[in-house]
Formats: sequence, C-alpha cells, structure tokens
Amino acid sequence: MTDTSDSSKNDGNNQHQIPCESDGSNVSENNDDTRTDKTHRSVTDSKLAEPNDANTSKINSQADTRDDSTPSHEQERVEDDNATSKHNNAKKEVKKGGSSASKHHESGVSAITYSKDEPDLLEFLWKETAKEKLFNRLLGCAYGQALGDAYGLSTEFETRQNVDYNYPDRSKLIPFPDYVLTGHSRRWTRGDWTDDTDQWILILETLTETHNDEPNEVVFAKKLKNWIRNGYPMLGDHGGMGLGANVSQVVHSEGYLLDPLRASEAVWERGNRQAAPNGAVMRCSASAFVHYKDREKVISTTMLLCKTTHFDPRCIASCLAVCLAITDLLNENFDQNDIESLINRVLQETIGILGDSFSQEHRELFLWHTDKERTLEDLNLDEPRSIGYTYKCLGSGFYGLRSTRSFEDTLHDLIRYGGDADTNGAVCGTMYGARYGYKALPYPWLRATPFKKWFDNKLIQCLEQMQLI
Repeated sequence: MTDTSDSSKNDGNNQHQIPCESDGSNVSENNDDTRTDKTHRSVTDSKLAEPNDANTSKINSQADTRDDSTPSHEQERVEDDNATSKHNNAKKEVKKGGSSASKHHESGVSAITYSKDEPDLLEFLWKETAKEKLFNRLLGCAYGQALGDAYGLSTEFETRQNVDYNYPDRSKLIPFPDYVLTGHSRRWTRGDWTDDTDQWILILETLTETHNDEPNEVVFAKKLKNWIRNGYPMLGDHGGMGLGANVSQVVHSEGYLLDPLRASEAVWERGNRQAAPNGAVMRCSASAFVHYKDREKVISTTMLLCKTTHFDPRCIASCLAVCLAITDLLNENFDQNDIESLINRVLQETIGILGDSFSQEHRELFLWHTDKERTLEDLNLDEPRSIGYTYKCLGSGFYGLRSTRSFEDTLHDLIRYGGDADTNGAVCGTMYGARYGYKALPYPWLRATPFKKWFDNKLIQCLEQMQLI
C-alpha cells in the first residue's frame, strides 16, 4: 500500500486516490473492497447538507485561540463543584424534556436505550465517595471518547470550506445531535458513535473477559474480524462500518487469526514501511482504562494491540503517548497547574520505550505535532491526502488535554476544521474526559447518544471485572 497519510511523502503518483474511512489510509477509487458499505445503525433523513458551490471562496478558519492558562488548585475545586452542579442541572432539564434518543423508540423498558424519565444506571457509582474521583475520570475517558467520536461525525470528511458553508455562524456551536446531515454522516443514527468507539469497546472486552489463555492479540483479532462481519447486532448492526483501508488489508490477510502480528507487519512491509494511519490511536485509550493501576501492563498491552493492525513506530508512539498520559491522569499523577510537566514526561518516556526503532525524523515530527505551541491551524486537518495521518490525530488529542475551556467549546473548535473529525474528536475527547471527568461532559449530549444504556451496562460490567465495584 502506498502511504499518503504523511503529507511530506507525496510523490505525485497518487492523483486518483481518495481517503478511506476513519483509518485515513488511501485507496484507489476503483478498489471498493476496502470500503465497508454494510448498514450500521443507519437511518434515512431528508435533511442533507446542501452542496457547496464550487465558486464559493474558501473562508479561512481561525487559528486555535484557546486560553492556555491553567486553573489553580482552588480554582480546580471550584470548577469541579461547578461542573457537578451544571451536570446535575442538565440532568433535571433532560428529565423534563426527555432524551432525544428515546424518541426513536417505543415506550417501555429497553436494554439499550433510556426511556424519557429513566435514571442513568451509573447513578449508584457517585455514592461510592471513596472512589468518586476515580469513577469520574474513568467514565470521562470512556464517554469523552464516545461523545467526541459522535460529535466529530457531523463534519467527518468535510473541508473547512464546507463546514463554514453549513455552519456560517462561528459563535454558535454545531448542534448535537441535530447537525446538518451529509452524505457520509446520514448513514448513522443521529447521536451515534462510529467505528472508533466500537473498536475501543472491542479492546475493553478483550482485556476484561476470560478467554481460556488465548493471547490478547488473537482474541482481539477474532473480535475485530467478527465485528467487521456483524457489527454489534443488538444495536441493529448488519456489519461494522467505517473500516479503514489499512485495517481491512491486515484483517483480510491470509493467516491473520493465527498470527495477527505477522500479518500486520507483512502489510506494513509491502507498503515500504510508509503508512502510518490513525486507526490504532483512535481506540487505544481502552488499554489505559483497564490497566491504569499497572503502568507496565499499559505499555505492553498498548503496543501489542496497536501492532495487531498498525505496525509502524509512529502509530505505536501515538498510542503510547495517549495511554501513558491517560494513565497519569487516572492516577492523579499530575499537577493541574503544570500540565506541561505531565506531557513532557510521557513524550520522553514514549521516545525511550521505542528506542532505535523510532527514527530521528519520526521523533522530530512526533514532538512537533504535540508541542504546546501547535495550533489547530498548524495541523491542517482537512488536507485531503493526509487527513488520517496518525500524528494529526495525536496532535488533536494533546490539544484536548491542554484545553481549559468546556468540552463543547473544545470539541467544536476542533471539528470545525473537518478532515477525519470523528477520530480526531474521539482522541481529543478521551484525553479531555480523563483530565476533567464525566461530570464535565454535557449531560444532554450524553443522553442524546442512542445507545447510552447499553454502553453504561458494558462499563459497569467492566468495572466489576476490574474489581472496582
């Protein structure tokens, strides 16, 4: 496979290539077998985005202007209290008006969707006062991922020009879940997450279920292949949707289920070691979620499950940096007044872990994309030949980690840049959520995700298997 995910390596021979979904790898427009067109929780809606006028002048997006000041400990305590108060007030408003997701279902008890006045299954966790902070960060990691993914779908594969056309008033948030549907986003139920979070859940299952001593990479490979064929049938899936070209090539390689690492490495070698798409970093934080108490296990699991589909050191570095940062956040091994110390520590730790396999060029680009001076403008997220480059997604994640604004404002500014917005949003959201917690996420948006009850159940089962409840 010819890599076009790194814009610095374009050789002019890929004139007729188009970006494939989520993974960011590129495939020939005549090669349809790497695009998954099976139905996945899809609905029909006549409210499509109007086509962009070819003669419309491109509106320059504003550079990232977030406030990089960090709150003091006293401010942090006040902000935590305010976030909890806002969260509880929002819950009251949702109970008054009902969940938008529930409107798509008949009344009655559902295993996957909350009814109008039904309380969250997660409510009992907040009574565990000794673990409340931990639960808040763990659930923030999980739901920051899912919500960032779902919100990013609204502008996925759009250019900044198209986003500005659909949402000309920059002072207003892109509405969720009632965003303008595009030809791509209309394939999902409003408010739903995409393959990024589905694969995050596959990792969660792999690391918490009993598998008769099968190696984790084989368990994950089997789950991934089954998901590609069937999706999550209980959610109405008929197959996984949004599959990237790189993952497709690896999973459909001969012998993948017997030795996924060898198959993954072979695909990377056939592509001259050039492809470094974002299909591993988009799902990786589940490893930190499960193993947050064991740093060495976080490292080994993160690398292993990355390499089951993505063998390039840039992909491994991206996953390690995200998971090590989240591990420190979950363990509160950081100072809110000095987030840069945490970031510098995990970046250097990542470089040290990879050693000689991480070339000087790749190290420099790794540090450039995660530098505190980097803006969303710098990342050029909608550049069509490199939207799925792993370092662009990594940079989006560290932008979310550094943000001192609300989840809504942070994600809104990111997804206005288009590109692989659901994947960028997932990693941005999971890092933001791990830092600020579940209670900092907008509760009406959480209730607007159509399968929150199903995901809540999944997370409760995981917490039980982790012996936290």
